[in-house]
Amino acid sequence: MSAYPLAQQTREFFRTQCFGHMIDGEMRQSASGETLPIYEPATGLEFARVAAASRVEVNDAVQAARKSFDDRRWRNLAPAQRERCLRKLAQLLIAHRRLLSDLDVLEGGVLRAFSTFMVQLGIDIVDYYAGWPTKMAGSMPASSPDVVVQVVREPIGVVAVIMPWNGPSAVPLGVVPALACGNSVVLKPSEETPLTAVLLAQLCLEADIPPGVVNVVQGVGEIAGAALVEHPDVDSICFTGSAETGRRIQASAAARLKKVSLELGGKSPQLVFADADLEAAAATCAAAVWGHSGQICIAGSRVLVERRIHDEFVRRMVAASENMRIGSGFDPSSQLGPLISQTQLDRVSRYVDIGRTEGARIVLGGQRHGGSGYFHEPTIFTEVRNDMRIAREEIFGPVMAVIPFDSEDQAFTIANDTEFGLAAGVWTRDLARAHRASRHLDVGTVWVNTYARVDPGVPYGGVKQSGFGRNLGEHSIEELTRLKSVWMSIA
Repeated sequence: MSAYPLAQQTREFFRTQCFGHMIDGEMRQSASGETLPIYEPATGLEFARVAAASRVEVNDAVQAARKSFDDRRWRNLAPAQRERCLRKLAQLLIAHRRLLSDLDVLEGGVLRAFSTFMVQLGIDIVDYYAGWPTKMAGSMPASSPDVVVQVVREPIGVVAVIMPWNGPSAVPLGVVPALACGNSVVLKPSEETPLTAVLLAQLCLEADIPPGVVNVVQGVGEIAGAALVEHPDVDSICFTGSAETGRRIQASAAARLKKVSLELGGKSPQLVFADADLEAAAATCAAAVWGHSGQICIAGSRVLVERRIHDEFVRRMVAASENMRIGSGFDPSSQLGPLISQTQLDRVSRYVDIGRTEGARIVLGGQRHGGSGYFHEPTIFTEVRNDMRIAREEIFGPVMAVIPFDSEDQAFTIANDTEFGLAAGVWTRDLARAHRASRHLDVGTVWVNTYARVDPGVPYGGVKQSGFGRNLGEHSIEELTRLKSVWMSIA
């Protein structure tokens, strides 16, 4: 485990835990005894092990969730009581803030500053959705005098939530909205970052959410994830991850017509026009790629720059990035942390080699950093064409592709010439251009003269191969409920 000091709460967590599955309110190991190692990305060293589920544990977790839904122990609680449970969960997350942050850094290699943001976002999300149970009223449309029609919003049932590794403390984003709507949940975290899910399940019990309502199964996607998606008693699937895996999940779910919400990858463009505040744009564009070492879906990894400012803007981004301190997230001076695994480091290195082969020019970085851990230098490519693989495929690492453009229309065309559509940034002082860009860009979110802002009340999601459905905000309630029309004669 990390040589950096851990909070007493964190040390106690590791002393007292068996990292298994949470099923019907009890922590369990796998019947097979099989486990998986967990590695600290900053050192490459194993620091814990977690149970690995087979279909047996997945079935038990789904059956626990199904029973809790069918006997209505959670969904039939008074809405105000469900709100109190969720508000208590928010307070428990606050009380465990340092433990959550330590787990982010240990499991995910997250910088402490980014983890602080993620943990607070998780708390804010729970607070936001805690207010929803008392506000999901049906409607009474007008009808004939002898008939009353009521439209009722109901929970879907058992929701499978499959979360990625790039934000361990973001697990409330997947679980809490489903709970607010009255559903029961089976959560499968990434096998790379499973520990925060264990903690969340325990805190849900402390918050008086009944056993069986929140269940956790650990394990690899090919076994535990696939079994969860295919299970006949799972009614809905909320997945965050790669487009490739999302397509497989949708195909599998189609066999039983399960409702699916997919938040997938991106290759987000940042459009920098000559009239922009270049200093602010350069600093933010760099941060949008280096943040969490590029391992975020909205990483602004395609930087489109108006040709007449191209060279000056590249110099500014290089200057903002060339002396970054690379190190563990526990080191407060670190500005760029590790990638999640050796596999991810190898992937990033392969893409850097592909960029060289394609004829792009490296003006910063391009190499692995250090001899231990999974670190890679921040890397900037210029002389990039939009048909190159480094401009089209999601790398999920600290690699930026800079592409010049000559006109506004060309910028919009290049930005939209991608299979992804998660987000985009626009840098300009021209208000009319900003409005035109927000209309022309085929993405789920547009930021103008800022980037990566998020709020629990604002919907978030993508289009095209970046998925469908929305997280956060009022519109996410649509993904997690169903409507029932009730016609009643009063004659």
